[in-house]
Amino acid sequence: MSKKLKILIVKLSAIGDVVHAIPVAYSLRKKFPDAYISWLVEDRASELIIDNPLIDRVFVLPKQKWKSNKFRLNDIKEFFELVSQLRQEGFDIAIDLQELFKSGLMTYLSGAKRRIAHANTREFADIFINEKLKAHDTLDPERFIIDRYLDAARYLNAPDDEIKFCLPPVNNHTKDYINTLLKGLDSNLPVVVLSPSTTWFSKHWIGEYWSQLIDMLAPKTNIVFVGSSQDEELINRITSGAQTRRYLSLAGKTSLLELAEIFRRANVVVSPDSGPAYIANATEKPAVIVISGSTSSRRTRPHGENTIALSADIQCQPCHKKYCRRKDSPMECMKKLTPDIIFAASVEKLENSRKINLL
Repeated sequence: MSKKLKILIVKLSAIGDVVHAIPVAYSLRKKFPDAYISWLVEDRASELIIDNPLIDRVFVLPKQKWKSNKFRLNDIKEFFELVSQLRQEGFDIAIDLQELFKSGLMTYLSGAKRRIAHANTREFADIFINEKLKAHDTLDPERFIIDRYLDAARYLNAPDDEIKFCLPPVNNHTKDYINTLLKGLDSNLPVVVLSPSTTWFSKHWIGEYWSQLIDMLAPKTNIVFVGSSQDEELINRITSGAQTRRYLSLAGKTSLLELAEIFRRANVVVSPDSGPAYIANATEKPAVIVISGSTSSRRTRPHGENTIALSADIQCQPCHKKYCRRKDSPMECMKKLTPDIIFAASVEKLENSRKINLL
């Protein structure tokens, strides 16, 4: 009996990037249905990969825990135990989709015979790679990031004709919990979910714009805010600047998979270029509107016909900087995307969406 092909995907973070990489696992599974496919991911995004039907085993690199511990001696021991577990698998192929020094190092330490990534990657990550894909600018604003990830699948002759996401299955406990959270919504009105937070300052839409948008949406929609507990302050600033009080804030009340279930109940999701937008996109349920500031609306965008990524047509966009460096007109890329523009896109998507049963 022939030995099963063993493949390791190394995509550590961030949440949106991990979601964008899932179609690679889908493509590999179509090409190698009997292969043993594993994934190395950091703890923050691990919930999207653990119990994912495309993946046989998940290795979690607990970066958040180590950072909070300030990398104590026991964390170093845990790191080498993780490396040992990877090497014991005897991987035939490891694919570095992160293409940074840390992911390249982990790809090498996995012990895989074949290690695949693009040539000329950032942080000299390709020094750990022995099979290099054609060099291509990582931040090319015109190339869809999922298409770049799929280069590795194409290299292994896996099909790329279908971009397909797959999330872990939702259980009845999660469904019941989300039913409880949403029980106060008006079942006669569509649901618009707003996810205003992001890790880059330059990706944040203007706070007053969010306030104006919810005033525009409130009369004829259910408005639901989502985010982590750290986002409560931002959401409070937004809602305090609005006239309406017709909204529901679920900040800090959901895990990633519970957040995905909220998105399945939504008609439209509005978000900056951040992880929640792409989790919503992966559910293949709501229309997704992404407000792009410093990043390219062609490179990082939601996939599919029922989505849109909006960006300003100005010379410095996209800059791919965490903080705006313009002194003459800071954050012009976001200021030009006014509430009227986002409201019009929301109305268009709402008119195209079917009414759904909230509970």
